[in-house]
Amino acid sequence: MRRRPLTLAAALLSAATILAAAPAAAAPERPEQQWREVFSADGTITPMLLPAERTGAQSADSRAAAAAAAVVAIQNTGPSSERFDLVIVGDGYTSSEMALLRQHAQAKWDTIAATAPWSTYRDSVNVWLVEVVSAQSGVDNDPTQGISKNTALDMYFWCGNIERLLCLNETKAKSYAAQAPAVDAIVAVGNTTKYGGAGYPSLATVSGGNAQAGQIAIHELGHSVGGLADEYWTAGTTYTGSEPSEPNVTKSSSCAKWASYAGRATPDGGVIGCFQGGHQYANGIYRPSQDSLMRTLGKPFNLVGLDVMDRAIRAKIGGGGTTCTGYQNTRTGSLSSGGSVYQPDGTYYYSAASGTHRACLDGPAGVEFNLQLQKWNGSAWATVATAATSGPDETLSYSGTAGYYTYLLQSASGAGSYTFAYSAP
Repeated sequence: MRRRPLTLAAALLSAATILAAAPAAAAPERPEQQWREVFSADGTITPMLLPAERTGAQSADSRAAAAAAAVVAIQNTGPSSERFDLVIVGDGYTSSEMALLRQHAQAKWDTIAATAPWSTYRDSVNVWLVEVVSAQSGVDNDPTQGISKNTALDMYFWCGNIERLLCLNETKAKSYAAQAPAVDAIVAVGNTTKYGGAGYPSLATVSGGNAQAGQIAIHELGHSVGGLADEYWTAGTTYTGSEPSEPNVTKSSSCAKWASYAGRATPDGGVIGCFQGGHQYANGIYRPSQDSLMRTLGKPFNLVGLDVMDRAIRAKIGGGGTTCTGYQNTRTGSLSSGGSVYQPDGTYYYSAASGTHRACLDGPAGVEFNLQLQKWNGSAWATVATAATSGPDETLSYSGTAGYYTYLLQSASGAGSYTFAYSAP
């Protein structure tokens, strides 16, 4: 019989939840507890202390079981030394349900890959599926409490008495994932259509048959891949700790940490500024934008988070440089220090349909090259998206309507040759 967590007050029974690190200035929790994020129906997030998972005693059995698992490629785009390796493991799928597991894994990857910046690098990500076979189909406590299934990863709802918190044996899941050629991030999918998920230090869990649950994985990858902090808060709390190490929160009311982004349009709406509240605290801490994926599910990353995620993924690809592969069109050229050029070929292109415009600029080491996407508004060219990190390489993704577009490549400092690539709807 699996060990169950202690019963807590059921005030948030309808919430979907994931694990999180404790707020930096919080009182020490008891050893058997840890902080988790609680997601309400509208996507807002709150922290909560819930019982910790205890899986160490089963680790030997986990390693033995993992050795027998098969690994298939959802997509294999190149050698792991030059790719980001995402590993998906399944739970509650019997030997006759491997096709269903592959279908659910593909759907979760499609959801992740449709979100910037993953959409930029989808052709440079290896996605491995570890075909974990369970004795029985489904997960515990689905559709109601008291239903028990014999599954490989011990996945179950009602973790910590929160209905949609989908927990598992983390040690087993990691052991299975280790069978893949390489591991940069792990997502565990459960054989259920019920909305739910959880986030552990090493992985995220999501409901395999529920399309909406993919947003939990994207949020959690913001933590595990980009090292981003949460941007929501609990009313009445004040941050009193030292300057956070995460790039998207600061205790300074000047928000100098992201000063180079100030005033720039951000994908989650509005412009980058200095907004009080974040890192799970209402006061004494600031975030870059009004709303973003790190505050509310269903939102995009803000510009700061987007660039952080972009660099983290890119660091795993091609030794850390931007390769600008997988785009429809490629141009090469050179920029003088302080110079600029329009692409493609000094002119513009026409997009007949709405959709996503993607672009990549790869410059030499030691320079700072920036990239803008402009659209004709009927009387002038208006900048609709900008990529301007401190370095030679930039990537950009913009969802726009039909019309005329052009890219402006600029040198903020330094000179040299570049590779520019872009795709249009």
